[in-house]
Amino acid sequence: MATSINIETVSDLLSASWKLLDGFQGQPWWRGHAVASWRLVPSVHRRDRGPFYEANIANKFVARAPSRYPNTPPAGALASWLFLMQHYGLPTRLLDWTESPLMAAYFAVSEEAHAAQDGALWALDPFTMNGVTAGQEGLLQPGHPYAKNLVELAFTQGTAADPGVAAIVTEEIDLRMLVQMSGFTIHGNPDPLETRADADGLLARFVIPAAAKDRIRRELASLGIRERTVYPDLDHLARDLARDAYADFG
Repeated sequence: MATSINIETVSDLLSASWKLLDGFQGQPWWRGHAVASWRLVPSVHRRDRGPFYEANIANKFVARAPSRYPNTPPAGALASWLFLMQHYGLPTRLLDWTESPLMAAYFAVSEEAHAAQDGALWALDPFTMNGVTAGQEGLLQPGHPYAKNLVELAFTQGTAADPGVAAIVTEEIDLRMLVQMSGFTIHGNPDPLETRADADGLLARFVIPAAAKDRIRRELASLGIRERTVYPDLDHLARDLARDAYADFG
C-alpha cells in the first residue's frame, strides 16, 4: 500500500479519484473514517465476544424481525438477511463501502464528535481483490460458493475464523442503500483488510487533516451531499433543516 496522501479539498479528492482509475481494474469502492486510525474491520469482529455471539444475534434477528418488519427476506435467503441486519445496525461481518468518493468523504467529515481528529478515506479495487482471494475477478454473487460459505458461517454456532474475504453484489433492500451507492465486503475473521499479505495494490489510503474537515463538509453541502440527501428520511431531513441559516433581506 502506497504512502497516504492528504486530502484538503473536494478538488483534491476528485483528482485523487481520477488517478485511481488508472491503477484499479474497475470502479473503486470508497470508505470514509472519521478517525484516521480506525481499521478496515467489520463491526462484529471489532471485539471478541466469544464463538457464539455472531450466530446467536443473527438467528434471533431472523426469528424476531418478521413481527416487526413487513418485508423481511425468505428464511433461507441468508445474504439478504445480512444486508437487512447491517442496514439496521446489528453487528455483522459486512463492511460498508460506496461507489462515490464524495459520499465516503461525507462520512469522514460529518461526525461532530471527531471533528478535532484526522479522518481517512480508503479506496478498494473490489474486482481484483476477488481474483486474489476467491480466484474469480469481478463482484461475486452471494450464491457463489466462496461467498456463500462466508455468509452461512455468520449463522453457524461456534464458527471458527475463516481467512476469506470477498466483495459481493449488493441487494438494495432500502432507499438509503440506493442513495449511498452501497457495496459490501464480507469478512471471515477479525484481521484488518489492510494488513492482509495479499492486499498490496488493492487498497489506497488518503488522510483528511482535522483542519480540512469543515471546509470539505461545506464544499460537499454545496454539491448536494449533506445529511438530508445522504439519509433520505424525515428524521434526518428535520435535523439537517434545523441547522440551516437564512439571510435577512428585509
